[in-house]
Amino acid sequence: MSRKRVVIFGWAHRVHTQRWAVGMVSRGFEVKLISLGQAILPGIETVTFPHTGKAAYLKHLSGAVREARKFKPDLVHAHYAAGFGLWALRTKIKPLLVSVWGADIIDFPSNVITRALIRRVLKKADSITATSRFLKETVRKLLPGAEEKTVVIPFGVAIPPEIAPLPDKPIKICFIKAYRKKYGPDILLKALAEVKKQIPEITLSLAGEGEMTAELKALTAELGLEDNVRFVGYIDNREIYSFIKEHHFMAMPSVMESESFGVAVLEAGACGRPTVASKIGGVPEVIVDEKTGFLVPAGDVDRLVKAIVRLAENTDLINTTGQAAYRFAKENYSWEQSLDMMASEYERLIYGEKKNSPV
Repeated sequence: MSRKRVVIFGWAHRVHTQRWAVGMVSRGFEVKLISLGQAILPGIETVTFPHTGKAAYLKHLSGAVREARKFKPDLVHAHYAAGFGLWALRTKIKPLLVSVWGADIIDFPSNVITRALIRRVLKKADSITATSRFLKETVRKLLPGAEEKTVVIPFGVAIPPEIAPLPDKPIKICFIKAYRKKYGPDILLKALAEVKKQIPEITLSLAGEGEMTAELKALTAELGLEDNVRFVGYIDNREIYSFIKEHHFMAMPSVMESESFGVAVLEAGACGRPTVASKIGGVPEVIVDEKTGFLVPAGDVDRLVKAIVRLAENTDLINTTGQAAYRFAKENYSWEQSLDMMASEYERLIYGEKKNSPV
């Protein structure tokens, strides 16, 4: 059997890239990671270039291409169709696999130039992976016909062997997102103020950081929620499960379509916790409404309040939906299943096409 050498272009400091790189090594592939920034993955050859803003992609284009070619890969895999997709395209190495994540094909193609770049990268890709059916449809809208070479491979989650018991009351809700408008933390606070009128002791832990921090703290005081809300700040991915298990359920009131998948929902499910979330983007794919959690219209405070109260007033419902969420994540979105799917796609591309041919 021939070699299985892969160059991955992606953010070395982000858990998504790290898990895919390490996971592919565990499946027998030799991996070289080329990135921007300072992060280095132990045990994986990692090359990083200084991250000095958006111009860094163009500034270090030649260097990134040179480093990729030195490795003589059998496959090039770009995580994100934008900057890293350009690097991968310019290597002129085939086969080329591009993974789209959301912002790269939803937010980035905001003008004629960036749209043309993304379309070119997608057109030249031999295969495209998307984490959800929603993203696959977004690819189709951006480049009709490209959906035929797009494979849905979710970013799965680790499944603990058993569900952690629920904590004692009062009811505790968690939120794990950046403090940004598109994730709706302000909407959640407004909903909590209404919920508090019925369940005075309910609490909310906001895990994250971002440009809305000061605004959210001011809103918390304005709504009289100082005793109900805890600002946790950024939580390392390795600590997320422990954090989720301290709570009864999760809330994810996102308001923009860039919520392309909803891995946090699956992480909550892996812990046996249901989620109340906006019916938007790819989120409905990871929540079976009324069974593993509850979907509400994006931006609808009243419906969000009703769903939170419904769960908070019924511990048995939290248990049954949490158990269903655990089974759903285990059966459909385990990390091992995701690795198997990506490894199969790598091998299909490597052994099914001539290697290192020019684009």
